[in-house]
Amino acid sequence: MSGTNTNELLRAALNAGRVPSSGGRSAPGSRSSRKATPKSPRSVAASRDVSDVEDNDDDDNMSIASDDTWVINETSEEAAEETVMENTENWQDILQSALDTLGEKRVGTRERGLATVAQVMAHVYVGEAMEGRRLASLESLKRCAKAAKSQTEGMLALRGIALWFVNFGIDASANEYTEAKTLLKTLARDHHLSPHVRVMALAALGVSSFVSGADYNDAAEVLKFVGDHFIHPDAPPADDDVYEEEEEEDKAELEPTPASVMRQALETYGFLMTVVVDANPRVAENMFDRAFDAHLEALAADSIEIRLAAAQNFALIHSELARQGSHFEFDRQEELVATLSTIRHQSSKRHGRRDTQMQRQAVRGVLQTIEAGEAPELKLAFHGRSVRFADWPRILRLHAFRAVLGGGINSHFVDNPLLGQVFEVVFDTSADNGSSEARMVVNPNSSLAKARTVNMRKKREARNSAKRLDEDSD
Repeated sequence: MSGTNTNELLRAALNAGRVPSSGGRSAPGSRSSRKATPKSPRSVAASRDVSDVEDNDDDDNMSIASDDTWVINETSEEAAEETVMENTENWQDILQSALDTLGEKRVGTRERGLATVAQVMAHVYVGEAMEGRRLASLESLKRCAKAAKSQTEGMLALRGIALWFVNFGIDASANEYTEAKTLLKTLARDHHLSPHVRVMALAALGVSSFVSGADYNDAAEVLKFVGDHFIHPDAPPADDDVYEEEEEEDKAELEPTPASVMRQALETYGFLMTVVVDANPRVAENMFDRAFDAHLEALAADSIEIRLAAAQNFALIHSELARQGSHFEFDRQEELVATLSTIRHQSSKRHGRRDTQMQRQAVRGVLQTIEAGEAPELKLAFHGRSVRFADWPRILRLHAFRAVLGGGINSHFVDNPLLGQVFEVVFDTSADNGSSEARMVVNPNSSLAKARTVNMRKKREARNSAKRLDEDSD
């Protein structure tokens, strides 16, 4: 790993596991530009082994795999990377040594150290074994991100921060979360940084808030930040925000948001909206009302990927508000359905056959949700095991975690209690051949679900107590 050159490090950072969810894959796109945007290496690598279908103008005859299920399998590249980590018995020594290099003066040395940190933390759950280095490792990663001397260093450090929250964030203190959030917001808004770095900052911001926020108000505060500064910066201020407003800053004329940043902003928005809409549907509906026009405009973007990011946010909101026990429709639902129907049957020589098929499949799933209340199903398969996701919150959450963990998501599903709590899934590892279908805990009254709920509540209460003590001392 120490011999990795800068180009390989950059490619590894760009290809940090972004894959298609049921809403389609993620890659650069823009709502502000009508010109096609060249795909970065990260977006090129977004293609995964998803079942293909025949190109057919009659979209109703198209099916996603044999049972209308997206099946995501690990790629050979991911499998090879996993094998390296599984065969590395001394991963703790490797990780400790890599963390020690993050204070070195040579940029190349820090980049190699960061690449190693990201590889280990993505493929091994380190939260318990490395508890003694928990705080020091976060400080080192923040220092590298804040004072990065190259795009590669900045991207790798930010991915490292996201991975830190996946491994340690469930026990993060209020100060650890707040300080990281402040840094990530600053980097995400820094127009002098490359779009790739800002994308990583937004992705890490979403993961850190989702994992370590004390309650839905923390998620709503970050969601508002993403909406106000990236998705609908020109929208009038809301009158009934129930969370603390940020101080207004002078809004000078800025360049249009880069395509890849806009796409990531939409994805982070949807990811955090899964928290808000579950906890307080009224707040979620009010927040999305402000973002409705911007999402509708995003559906008209030239980029397929950004259309799908916006489309699946519509599906999430509609499915979750309709689930509250009453019939739900957007105020401009007819316009939305008409726009989605147009996109569903749209074809263009500017887009490849596979991209066009993916758009049709994904928009078909969104329309099924909005018109018939049916969510698509996604199946994640690896090493003879599989996990099924049949609702939009789980699908968007899987998309966000897989973007950070890449091929290491299989190890974290089995070993990391965080993913077990988020997705309410447990693997039966007692099978002799190591193959099993994951058991989804969907009943909130089950003993496992109750235990996880109590555990999460205790940890959140501890963080809230610490936060109150800090505020009182100030």
